[in-house]
Formats: sequence, structure tokens, C-alpha cells
Amino acid sequence: MPVSSRLSSVSLVATLGLVSQLSLTACGGAPDVVASDPTVAQAEGKNEADMCKNAYDRENPFIVEWPGTEKVALESMAKRGIVMVRYKGCKLQVLHRCEVEGSYAFDPVTVHRDSLEIKDDKDLFSKLPLGATALKGELASGKMLKLDYVLVGQQLASGEPANMTGDCEGATHYVRTISLGAYDMQTASQASSGADINAGIVEAGGHSKSSRNRLKNSGDVSNCAGKTDIDEKNIRSYGCTAPVQLGLAPWGNDAGGDETAASAD
Repeated sequence: MPVSSRLSSVSLVATLGLVSQLSLTACGGAPDVVASDPTVAQAEGKNEADMCKNAYDRENPFIVEWPGTEKVALESMAKRGIVMVRYKGCKLQVLHRCEVEGSYAFDPVTVHRDSLEIKDDKDLFSKLPLGATALKGELASGKMLKLDYVLVGQQLASGEPANMTGDCEGATHYVRTISLGAYDMQTASQASSGADINAGIVEAGGHSKSSRNRLKNSGDVSNCAGKTDIDEKNIRSYGCTAPVQLGLAPWGNDAGGDETAASAD
């Protein structure tokens, strides 16, 4: 076949292919678009702020996934006085310009080791609300989270806030206790041997664990769990000073205004 004829044939095929594709698009036959599965919040018509607001034990949040800047602010402010915070929805913010008289004293406790398993976003927003936004991507990729932690003592506030100066506007709580110890958060893949389909969500059953990957950690959980003589002098040398959990107490007129502000965040 002459070269010109072959080129004409190729052009004709390409043209027919383009016309066919345009016809399919016009008739609603466009290529499939793969949509991601809805989250629990979306399926139940809830937003993330609502789920955080209704978290289990909301006023005693874990701060293992808290941004480093907030942890630094917490430690710095706790050395200078009582720490005031703004707690709305999934966000807990230290008011670092709010100066409050008072102090924290270390109180050793019976060493307590425990763990949490997070298998879906409902677990995540209920048990780790402060880290929910950052960690939900891990669950979306088919992984589960496990938090292994140990508590060895608390920093206790000397009393309620008094003689407040600086910018304290928007304070909803003050930090009553800071639980110290160590923690280790890991991810593991989930394999499903069965499925329960509900409202468009596939919830895996019969999970099996594969290799784990460390996501976050501070201190040595096993080492701290084995100590029985921890006090204010040796807690740092043992490596058990990581802030793991806060105990918050409501404060001010904004303490009960979570619902409106959370929805706006």
C-alpha cells in the first residue's frame, strides 16, 4: 500500500475514534470516575467538628499527635503559671500570651500502662480527637493505629486561674493536670476476611495484622513501665517526661460555646 494511503487510513481511524469518544460523552458514557468511599462522618451526615465535640472523655484528651509548637508552648507556659487554652471542635490551642499566676507540682502515681486501637474514623474522632485531622489519611489507606502508652505521674495545677493578664480572650479551659510518661504510636495494615456493608461504608471484619510501622513516639514505654521509684528528681533521667494526656477544666463564658464555634472552624 502506498505511504499516502497508509497515512489516510491512520487519520481515518483516529478521526473515527475521536468521534466515537465524543458521542459517548454526549450520551452520558464518559469514562468512569472512581469515587472514594464516604467516611463515617459523611455517611451519618456529621461534620468532623461535631464528632470531636462528642469525643469520649473530651476534657481529658491525649496530645500525642498534637503539633510540636503547641507542646513547646505548653511546657513553656507551665513553667510560668497556669496554662489557659482555647478548645473548640478538634482544635486545642495554648493561649501563649495569657499570663496567669500559679504553678504546677509533680505528683507521682502508680505506673499505668495501657493501649488504644483505632480501626476507623469513628474510633479516631472519639479517642484521639486532637489528632483526627492529621491521622485520618492513615485509616483511609487501609491501616489501623495502635497507641501504646505509660503514665508515671502528673503535673498538678496549684489552683484555679487568678490574676490573669495579657491576651486571654477566647479561653475556654485551663490545664488542671498534665500526665507524663512515654508513648509509641504505630500503624499496621488491615486485611479483611469479611465485610459488613452499611450506608455505603465497608467495615472490615476478621482483621489480621501485618508488619507495623512507627508513626510517633516519645520516651521508652517499656523502660518507664518497669520503674517503681519515679519521683521529680529522676523522672527526666528515666526518659519518662513526655506529655501524654491533659486534664482540662472549663473556664469562662466561652466554655459552653463549643457547638457554634466548632461548626465555624
